[in-house]
Amino acid sequence: MLHAVIVDDEINGLRSLELLLGELNQEVKIVGATTNGLESIALINTYRPDIVFLDISMPHLDGFEVLERLEFQNFYLVFTTAHRQYALRALKQGATDYLLKPIDLRELIKTVERIKQKMNQGHAKPDIVELLRQITEVQNARILLPTKLGSEYVSPNNIIYIEADSNYAKVFLTNGQSVQVTNLLKDFEQQLCKKEFNFIRVHNSYIINVDYVSRYIKDDGGFAVLQGKKTIPISRQRKDDFLKLINFSC
Repeated sequence: MLHAVIVDDEINGLRSLELLLGELNQEVKIVGATTNGLESIALINTYRPDIVFLDISMPHLDGFEVLERLEFQNFYLVFTTAHRQYALRALKQGATDYLLKPIDLRELIKTVERIKQKMNQGHAKPDIVELLRQITEVQNARILLPTKLGSEYVSPNNIIYIEADSNYAKVFLTNGQSVQVTNLLKDFEQQLCKKEFNFIRVHNSYIINVDYVSRYIKDDGGFAVLQGKKTIPISRQRKDDFLKLINFSC
């Protein structure tokens, strides 16, 4: 029986996860639940759970700040969030996992099964200090956009997709603007298409941030529908890698 603590500032989110975990009552026992970040520190330090389901975005004290203040850190960590824009690739490393809200029972079951498997195989629980360092590094990252008139830095989280444009590339941002840059698509592929970030080259002409994929359409290689309804083709050769990254194949 795994002991769990739930931390979510929204009472509806907390109750929903309690009900879902109730479906796994032979596997998971909730030993503490709270909507208060400060109170969660005392709960975790006192009950020393096997799993902590921790909301990232909370007022006053967010999930990362809760982790920084804990004395007891020997647990499997599952972040819960409604926002794909957080550094989820960093969170996915090691023994850490995450669930997107609204949480689906099937995804919750998969997460618990992964944790049980890690426990049975003796996998180390996450190093909270190292995890926070990775998250900070990813969140503080900046990408240089060189243009004909100069250059500017942007956060990778603010890039929705990048399109090849003859001998240039065009970067499309979350603020609705686009920037034509003197870099080639392969330059951005080397910078962004790695484990720290949620980017993938899905086509000779496109790199996308999968945090902004809202829908996948099956047709030939397929199409990714992004924020703003932009539809991006996916080549057959890159389809499996795309589906694996975005978890649409599960």
